Order: sequence, then structure tokens, then C-alpha cells
Amino acid sequence: MKIVHAPPEPQHEPEVDVENTSDSEMPPTRYLTPEPTYTSITVPQTPRRHSPGATFEHFTPSRHPVLSTPIHRANSEAPAASSPLSILETPQKPCGPGRPRTDNPVCNPHGIREFKKTDVEWLAMQAAKKQNEKARNEVDKAHNIWNSITQSTDDGGFGFKSMKQFFDSIFGTGTSDTTKAKITRFFDRYGAEVAEKIFKRSDKAFDKFLECPLWQERLRKEGQAIQDLLTWAPRTKINDLLKEFTMEKIEEDLRSEAPTLWSILTNISEKGTEARWNKEMVFTTICAMITMVRSQKANNFQLIIGLFLLGSGASKCETNVFAHARLSVSYTTVIEHINTLSEENLVIIRRVIEEFMCSLCWDNVNFAFRVESQCLNSKDHFDSGTTATLIVVHNPFTGLNTAPGDLPLSMNLEHTTSRIPISISPRSLLPSHDDLLTLEKCLLWQLKQAALEHKPEFHHLKPHFPSLPPDVHTEQIALHKTEQYPLSAMHEDKSSLDGTINVYNQLMRTLRMDDTKMNKHGILFVHGDLLTCTIVDKIQAARCNATAILASLMEIILCFGLFHCKMAGGLAVYGGKATSFRKPMTAGWQAKKATPWHQSHDLISILLPAHILDGFRIYCEADDFSKWAKSATIEQFDAVALRVFNNLFTSAAYHQVRKKVDVDTILYNSILYNRDTLLYWLLVKSIKAGNIGCVVLVLRVWMVMMHTPKTMPCYADAIFKTLEHLEQYPETVRKFFLHNWLVNLTGKPNGFKEVDLLQEHQNFWLKAVYNTKGVNRSWEWLSMISMCIYSLRETLKMIQQTFNIPMYGTRCTIPDMSKEIEKICDALKSEKVQEYVPQRPAN
Repeated sequence: MKIVHAPPEPQHEPEVDVENTSDSEMPPTRYLTPEPTYTSITVPQTPRRHSPGATFEHFTPSRHPVLSTPIHRANSEAPAASSPLSILETPQKPCGPGRPRTDNPVCNPHGIREFKKTDVEWLAMQAAKKQNEKARNEVDKAHNIWNSITQSTDDGGFGFKSMKQFFDSIFGTGTSDTTKAKITRFFDRYGAEVAEKIFKRSDKAFDKFLECPLWQERLRKEGQAIQDLLTWAPRTKINDLLKEFTMEKIEEDLRSEAPTLWSILTNISEKGTEARWNKEMVFTTICAMITMVRSQKANNFQLIIGLFLLGSGASKCETNVFAHARLSVSYTTVIEHINTLSEENLVIIRRVIEEFMCSLCWDNVNFAFRVESQCLNSKDHFDSGTTATLIVVHNPFTGLNTAPGDLPLSMNLEHTTSRIPISISPRSLLPSHDDLLTLEKCLLWQLKQAALEHKPEFHHLKPHFPSLPPDVHTEQIALHKTEQYPLSAMHEDKSSLDGTINVYNQLMRTLRMDDTKMNKHGILFVHGDLLTCTIVDKIQAARCNATAILASLMEIILCFGLFHCKMAGGLAVYGGKATSFRKPMTAGWQAKKATPWHQSHDLISILLPAHILDGFRIYCEADDFSKWAKSATIEQFDAVALRVFNNLFTSAAYHQVRKKVDVDTILYNSILYNRDTLLYWLLVKSIKAGNIGCVVLVLRVWMVMMHTPKTMPCYADAIFKTLEHLEQYPETVRKFFLHNWLVNLTGKPNGFKEVDLLQEHQNFWLKAVYNTKGVNRSWEWLSMISMCIYSLRETLKMIQQTFNIPMYGTRCTIPDMSKEIEKICDALKSEKVQEYVPQRPAN
């Protein structure tokens, strides 16, 4: 049976483009919509729900762009009956409270989700879609304009043959200056953005751009700028280049001169994960290598690296490998620049001695020349030479460098006889009572400092401990940085009278000094070891009647080396004199050789703190020394330290033990050892601190202690003559003498050292680091390289600091001797070495 239902009258609603409108663009369902249109269907006789094989047609509303709602169906008028069976249709009623129904939700899921949204969200979504539609319309307009550019004028276009002709015309010269200015301003503002969009659209265009002459010319200009930056200026001196060279300055200049190249290097490298790697340093090195390829003269960076390699002891083969990689100049070029640097340093030295008052120091240096294939004129031989250093004199009154003539020759002692008369007095032979009191205070302070330094339980007392001995006024050298200039090595042996005269004359020729210039210069302090001072003293005595200044050596004031005196004192602690009847202390397998100074110094630095701490254990009168140390006050600490010093570190304690009926040999020998080592250690620490007054106090005691045939009478005589001359010199000369007896190359506290030790360091670097091997070793090379030692070392330090390379590494540190000291303390406690034991077996 067919039932035909007539559709209702269509209402006048706005037409909606169903095909071009998505489901989400449908208006909300609250607006009134017409009833769906029904179509005729055929109803089967016995319909079965979801039965297999049953075919039936059911009412299906046609698709309408607007969703219908129950409210609309309720308010709409019922359709007129078109057949007698129309009464069977159930009229639609308005929905009650609850969720409204939606016809066929599966067919319109977007509509359901939009139905759940609020009005504000829906409006915002519509606005965004309108904006997108507007943007698409603008793109379409632009595309239409693009197409019209190449269309003929008859078709409404602009008539350009191609787009290339159009863009060439834009950048051409027109009649409107205003338009050209607008175009220029546009590309200034948005040119980079336009180019970026072009290259994003076409990779082929970007590849062709990299091949175009404009880009290559830009890189070429930046390469030329880097080349000019790293090329020497005319008449540039190597010393000026070394002073002005900094990687930070080069990096800053590269950023400004070659921004494109720097940006390329920055972008192609990923961000490093390790903080110790500085990628800017790598970029600077790459730019320097590229510039070296462009021009061999643009080698500022490579020259510094070449000097660094030479200063580090690199071989010729290693330097040439770096040169082929353009990281350094060749070995031959390095040697040429070393020769130039030596000549520049010589000019500087001659200018310095004319502008300032200077002193000299020289010492012998020995080389063993080994020949692989020996022949008549080429055999193994041993040569002795001399190295020297020029030192600028520090003015203790002004704190500046001393001007020439501040100490005229008239202030020196007259050499009218072969021996300068010395007035023998108790003051010149023995220390005064005030000197001994001051020395005891300094020794007591040094003992306390050693205890605080090597006993962790005393650390809470360090803030209360004075940095200098209290109530002690000794002469202190002002903190300053000493200027020194090494002179060329000489193939002259200074260990004889003739050799010393030849060395002195050659030094004067090198400095271009004559009698007139020396008279203007004034007094010349000469530092050296005991042999140097003895030979110069003999020459002065032999030429006392000479009238010429340089011939008579009347301008010289001798300053014997404190380093060699310190070594003599350290060796006297353990071995005494090598030719004495008592067998000296030995080390290693050489039973007939006395202990070297370096090993003696290390032993004293370990044994002295152990003896001091053991004395504290004895005289603190506590069962647990460590527990007492943790709770001790500064007053208790001072009281115990005074008892330890009076009973274990003085000559009075030694005599007190010797007076007893049962003499304890071990104890009084330990007291003598403690006294000597504490004196030696006070001298060592006073030299480092620049406390020259305390150094003189120790020398006064050593003068008496060494003045026996069993010790070192030569040093006793040297100390006696020096101290006596200090009493005879005018006060100005005496002060200049004392304040220039030590040097400080760093200008930092505790950075003072002896002048003869400075010369020994130069000899070490010359022999161990900058010496050549094989047939290349010659005195010409030694003379040239010796004047560049400190220039090379400064270059070495600069490169290491620039690239954050440690100077000595992590292994070259001061070892921790706490365990050794603790072990020695246990041995002293178990053997009771510092306690009185009358029935000791060793007695």
C-alpha cells in the first residue's frame, strides 16, 4: 500500500549554500526552521525490526541546512489531512523539561558539538573563519595581480613580457624619485623577510643565491677585513704585539668586521654541553686559519702560537705540523722572529739602564756538548759560561723605580787600600740584647704558626692569631713588582779572576756603558754567589789605585746571595761540613755523599711541625692532646707554646739538660736540632714575606754559629763583611741595599725571592727548556734565546690563561704531608725523644 503525504507550504527562509557550508557553520538550532520534507515510501505488510531479509522504507527527512527543533515543531501548524489514514499520525508535541532530542545525530556529529558550545565561542569561531576567508581572498587578489602583470594590455593586464622584466623594471631608474625612495624604504624594512619567504618556497633559488657574485663579494670583503685585522702594521715590534695580543680583542673585532662569517660559524655549530669548551675561541682560531690561507703576512695569531710552542719546548717537527695546518708559522719563521725579539730586548735593556738605576747579577752555567759522530774537530766537551740579569732598583722612599744619580758614587766606601778598614766592636761580632729579644719573639711566633697550620684542631684559633709577630718592629720591603731583563749568555767562565774581568767588560760593552755614563748612573749593586763576591772583592782590592771608574770597579757594591746562604744553613742542620770527622747524613745509595739541599729542605718542612706538635702534646698536660686542642683558648695556646719554646727550642734548654747528672744525649741533640731548624725555617718564611729585618737577625746568629772550622767559615766571613758594611754605609745606601736584596716578580704578597735564585731559575730554563739538542746546540743560539726567556714565558702564561689551561695541572700540587707528620709524631711519642729519660739505652 502506498501512502502519499503532501508536503507543507514552504516558508520564506534565506537560502543556504549546502555544498559550500560545513556542518559547523550551521546556525544554532534555537532559530525557527521549516518542517522536513517527506517522501513517499512503501510499507511492507509485516514489518520486522532488524530481521534479516526484511526490506522496508521508512520516513527519511531530506537534508536541510538548518536543524529542526521540537519547539519549532510544536509551534508549527499541523498539516492538512490528505487521506483518511492521516488521522493515524501522531501529532508532535513540545518537549518537556530535559535534554532536547536531535533528529538523526549520527548524520551531523559536528552540529551536536557546536550545539553544546556557548554563543561567545561560536561567534569567535565565526570571526576567525571570516578572517581566514578574507586572507584567502587577499591571496587570490595578489595572484590575480601576479597573473595580470604578464597579460597583454588588451586583456586588461600590464603587458610585461615576463616577471623577470617586471622585477628588473622595479629596481631600474624611473622618473619618480618618491617611488624609488618608497621602494628603498620597503626593502630596508622588509627585504630580509621577503627574501626569507622566497628561499623557504624554493630551495633552488637559495642555492643559486649562494653562487651569485653578490654573496661571494660579501664574503670576500669580510675575508679581506679579517686579513687586514690580523696583518702586522708597518714597523710593529714583537714586544708590542705580545703585550697587545688578546683573544677577547680579536673576537670582538671579528664580530664587527665579519658578521656574516661569524654568523655562519655560530649557526653551523651546536650548543656545547661542556662549560670548559669556549666555542668563540674555536671560531677565532678558524678565522685566523682562513686568513693565513689568504695571505702569509696575516700571521699575528700564528706567530703567537709559534712562540708558545717554542716556549713550551716543542720540537721543530711538531711546530712544522702546526704550520701546515695553518695554526702556527713555520719553525724557520719562529727562529727569525726570536732573533728579532732578541734584538728588540737588547734595545730595551740599553734604554732602561739610561732611564733608571739598575743592578746586575751573574752566575755560571755549564753545558755538556755531546757529539754523535766524533772526529778531530768535533768531540764531546764540557763548556762553562755565564748568564746575567739586569734588575731595576726599587726606591724604598718613593715606591717607584730609582732614577740615575740618586745614589752617586761618592756615597760608596772609598777603596784607597786593598782592604776596607772595618772597626771591630761587640756590635759587629755578636747580636745585641735587643736583637736577641726581637729574634726570640719572631721564633716564638713562627712556632705558633707551624702548630696552627699543621694541627686541624687548632683551626678555631686562627682568627685570633696575629699575622705578624706582636710588639716587633722589623724592616719590611714594600710590596712592588720587580722589573728584570735577562742578558745574553756568554761563553766566559767567571770562576777565575780573568774570567770575571772578561764577563764584567763584556757586560759593560753590551750595555754600552763607559766611565761617563757610569758616573751619571751612580752606584751599581752586584748580586751573586759566594764565589762571585769573593772574586770581585779581590779585583777591587787589586785595583784600588786605579782612577778609571770601570777599571777600578769602584762603583760596585757587593750583595752576596741569600739563596746560597740559605742552602748552606739548611745543609749545616743535617751534615755540618762534608770534611768533618763525623759521618754526614746520607740519602739513597750514595753513602759517601751528603744529603742535597732540596731533600734537606723537604725533611725540615716535615720534621719541624712534628717536633712542635709533639712538644705541645708533652706540655699541654692533657691525656688527650687532640681533645685539648679542640677546646683550647688562645691564652692557653700561647702559654703552652711558650713552655714548648723555652724547653725544646732554645740554647738555654740545651745547657740545662747538659747540667744534669744523667745526661740524656737524645734529648739534648733533639733540642739542638729543633733550635737550628726553627732558625732556618724563620729565614725561609721571612724571605718569602719580604721581612728583610728578620732575615738580618737570623744572619747575625748564623754568623756566630758558622764561624768554626767544622761548619762553613766562608759564609760566616761573608755575613760579617756584609753586616759591617751596612753599618758603615750612609742610611740611604743601607736602606737601598736591604730593600733590593730580594725581588718580587709577581708583585703579590709572599712572592719575594732571592736575586741569586732568580738567576738560577734562568739557568734552569736555559738548560732544560730552551736548549737545543745535537748539532744545533751552540753558544750563538744560547746567547740569542737567553734574552727571550721571560718574553717566551709571558707568552706561555698568556696562552694558557686565554685557553683556560692550568699552568701545572692537577698532579703538580703541594702534597699533603699530614699523614707523614702524624706518623713522625707517633714515633716521637713512642720513643720519648723529646722527654727526659735518664736511663735511655742510647745514652
